[in-house]
Amino acid sequence: MKNIFIIIILTFCPLVSLLAQDKYEVFRKEMSLIEKQENEYRKVIWGENDFSQDYKDSIYKKHQVLVKEKVEFAKNAIRENRDDERFLKVLDIYVRNFLSLDEFETELKSFSPKVQKMENCQRYFEFIKYARINVPGKPCIDFEMKGHNGETIKFSDVYKKHKLVLVDFWASWCGACRATIPSIKKMYADYHEKGVEVVSVSLDDNKKAWEKAFEEEKIPWIDGSNLLGWKDPVVLWYAIRGIPHKVLVDQNGIIVASGFHQLGSLEYPINILIPTKTNYEKRGPYHYGPLSYLSVNTSAFSLSGVSGKVS
Repeated sequence: MKNIFIIIILTFCPLVSLLAQDKYEVFRKEMSLIEKQENEYRKVIWGENDFSQDYKDSIYKKHQVLVKEKVEFAKNAIRENRDDERFLKVLDIYVRNFLSLDEFETELKSFSPKVQKMENCQRYFEFIKYARINVPGKPCIDFEMKGHNGETIKFSDVYKKHKLVLVDFWASWCGACRATIPSIKKMYADYHEKGVEVVSVSLDDNKKAWEKAFEEEKIPWIDGSNLLGWKDPVVLWYAIRGIPHKVLVDQNGIIVASGFHQLGSLEYPINILIPTKTNYEKRGPYHYGPLSYLSVNTSAFSLSGVSGKVS
C-alpha cells in the first residue's frame, strides 16, 4: 500500500507541472496567432505597397482594436496564473507599456508570495525603484566608463563643466540609435560653444564593433563604454528598458528631461532652454524633432545660467 502511495505521488507531481506548462504553452500558441494577424495589419499600414490611404486607414482601425484585444488577452492570462513565474514575462512584454509605474508595481504584487520572492520579480521591483528617481527635478546618478583610449570618464566631471549635457545611451548594433546621430550632430554644432555637451554611453560588449561604429559615425563628442552590454550597472541606475535612451542633465547634475526616443527628440528642449535667434527664425522650435513622450523640468534651469534649484 505504501509503495502504491509513493507511485501516485511521483506520478501526480510531474502531472501538475505539465498542466502548468500547458497553460503557458496554450497562451503562447494563441498569442502567436494574434501576433501573426497583427503583423499582417502592419504590412498594410506601414509596409511598401500600393494600397489606398482609405484602405490603410480602415486596417489601422482594425489594428487598434486588435492591440486592445491582445492586451486584454494577456491580462486575463496573468490573472489566472499568478503562481507561475513565466507569466511575469507576459506582463513585461504585453502589458507593461500600458501601465504607470504604480500600476505595474500593483500587478507585480498581485503575484503569489512565492513568485514575488523570485529573482526575476525582484529585478522588476528594483527597476521601479530606479525609474522613480530618474525623473525631471531629481539628481542623476554618477557613473564611470572607459574612453576609446582607455581613459576613465567620470560623468560628474563632465556635467560640472557644462550648462547642459545630453547623455545618449546607444550601441553599434542599434539601428534606431545610429539613426538619431545626425540630428544630435546638428544640435551639437549649434550649441556646443554655448555650453552644451554630449556624452554617448555605449551598451556594446564587443570592443571592435563599438570602435568601428564610432569611426563610421564620426562622433565628435565624448563616447565611452564599459563593454558590459546590458549587464552594465547604468542600465539599472537609469532605468533603461530600450535604446536609444536619452537623458538631459544640468550643471548641478539635476535631470532636466529623460526618456526613450526613436528619433532623437530630446534635443528639442535644448532649443527651449538655450534658444538662439537662428533656430527660431530659420528653423523653428521643432527643428530637432517632436516633443512626444517627453517630460521636461524647466523650473530646474535658468536661461542666464544653471540654477539647479528644484521646487
